[in-house]
Amino acid sequence: MDQNTLYERILGLSSPWHVTGIILNEGQQEVTVHVSCDADVKLTCPLCGQPSPRYDSHRRTWRHLDTCQFQTWVTADVPRVQCAQHGCRTVQVPWAKGNSRYTQLFETRVIVWLKEASIHSVSRQLKLSWSAIDGIMARAVTRGLKTRKALSSQHISVDETSFRKGHDYVTIISNAEGQVLAVEDGKSSESLARFYKQLTEPQKDNVCSVSMDMSPAYRKATLQYVPDARKKIAFDHFHIAQSLTDALNATRKVEMRTVDAHLRQEAHQSRFHWLRNRHTLTDIQRDRLNRLTMALSDTALVWYFKEKARDIWKGNRVRDAKSAWQEWIGLAKASSIRPLITVAGQIEDNLWGILNAMRLQASNALAEAINSKIRLLRVKAYGFRNKERFKRAILFHFGGLVMEPTHSNG
Repeated sequence: MDQNTLYERILGLSSPWHVTGIILNEGQQEVTVHVSCDADVKLTCPLCGQPSPRYDSHRRTWRHLDTCQFQTWVTADVPRVQCAQHGCRTVQVPWAKGNSRYTQLFETRVIVWLKEASIHSVSRQLKLSWSAIDGIMARAVTRGLKTRKALSSQHISVDETSFRKGHDYVTIISNAEGQVLAVEDGKSSESLARFYKQLTEPQKDNVCSVSMDMSPAYRKATLQYVPDARKKIAFDHFHIAQSLTDALNATRKVEMRTVDAHLRQEAHQSRFHWLRNRHTLTDIQRDRLNRLTMALSDTALVWYFKEKARDIWKGNRVRDAKSAWQEWIGLAKASSIRPLITVAGQIEDNLWGILNAMRLQASNALAEAINSKIRLLRVKAYGFRNKERFKRAILFHFGGLVMEPTHSNG
């Protein structure tokens, strides 16, 4: 097998395309593969497929997979045809798609690497600019979204994450399989509404639960677009627990100002013990909290309510949960501890969604896990230049997309 035939096999070429020459530049460690199209072959318009006469040709170059340690480039004088309907059009080559400057096999390699490594690492290893990698990622996501089959939207989770420091957010909608369905700008009612507007009426009817925090904005959009949403909105346990944790921290910080000097250091060292589940405390930690109960009486009371709320959520049947929560709310409001009273009011106002979460066994656990991975992705990428790149990266890594280009044999 001669070298021209070898590269024809590597590139998957068939008539009318063939390799006409190979140039090796050892100084620059490059291999250039020259490809030509038979001059007498009849060409068609790439848009409509109608036979069209040749107009002219222009030279293009594509980056291909390396040959050993040598960067490999494919060059060709690509014909253009004069279509009666679409005018002058460039013929599609079999080794690349559209206006890409990279062969399909090279783009596939970049996509595989991006799934495993950071943009910085891929850029360094393949000697590509970040803009070039972003272009490949953009085409991959567009291709994946175009061919993606309808994903399950029976059980939806809605969460937000920050694009960068400050108050610049995106809304992330995912399903029970941990796949990101959509990423929308902001965290407003309209942000979530844009996703719902993309669903068909049968898809909206098919939604069984929508797990979210107690955001009025997300609630408003869901009530507007999802049929019978009042029975499907589920306020996630994580956010209730977070509110109680915040109330506990706020109470402890206030009480720390009045703690006796000889107890202050031990009280400070106990700050993380109060946040733990009582069943995970060690004997030493439990003894420390018991010693501090008198000095931090309000903190201990909020801690009790935090643990009682956990018991209600985990241990009660749904039919008994409503009365258990109402009793909890009444006792919490009678405590005279302002942060706890605030949380009790929040739970009272949103009790219907909390009960939905218990009945539907809906949770934002997968959404929170995706959010953690997104934050790690942002760190590994050293941040993102703009929000569109950030949104694209989320869909690339967590959208469940099939993004590799389909290689054509011409």
